[in-house]
Amino acid sequence: EKHRRDKSILDVEGNYLTSEKSNIGFVRFIAMVSNCIEYLSHKYGLSSYEVIKECSKELIKKGFS
Repeated sequence: EKHRRDKSILDVEGNYLTSEKSNIGFVRFIAMVSNCIEYLSHKYGLSSYEVIKECSKELIKKGFS
């Protein structure tokens, strides 16, 4: 009983990307966003921070904060 309980705690608290509880769709979404940020920073000659800052401003304007 204790072993089973400890194992379930590890599944929840372990490394999110490699645990059985990982949401692959979410991981793919984050990878896509990361690639998009990198693309825009190269295209417009901005740092990744500047791209994120500008996107955040637009999201806040549109009410997605």
